[in-house]
Amino acid sequence: MLNTPDTRIQEQLQRWDILAAIDPAANSQWSEAPRLSNLHGKTGGFLGNRKDNANPLLLAIRELLDKQFELSDSVVMDKFIYSRPAADNIVDTLSERCDFVVTAIAD
Repeated sequence: MLNTPDTRIQEQLQRWDILAAIDPAANSQWSEAPRLSNLHGKTGGFLGNRKDNANPLLLAIRELLDKQFELSDSVVMDKFIYSRPAADNIVDTLSERCDFVVTAIAD
């Protein structure tokens, strides 16, 4: 779940004329999944953001996790706009097929 800055921080950001880069709609839509006890034999999701280095980073992480935890499968997807939440169909696919998801911003 995204953390919204507390009131004191929000007031300070306003004084400095800084906009908090948090989408309130996204914040209210999602919640954290329960923690897994381990990743052995799980299906991993790897969500990129179409930035140049995100895909190589995620593929390297996938390879490391597969070596260490012998993943049963992996799903690699990209969201269309890096600064916005993933589309519902992407979230649905990842939540239906994966035990965990790794995402990255890699400029």
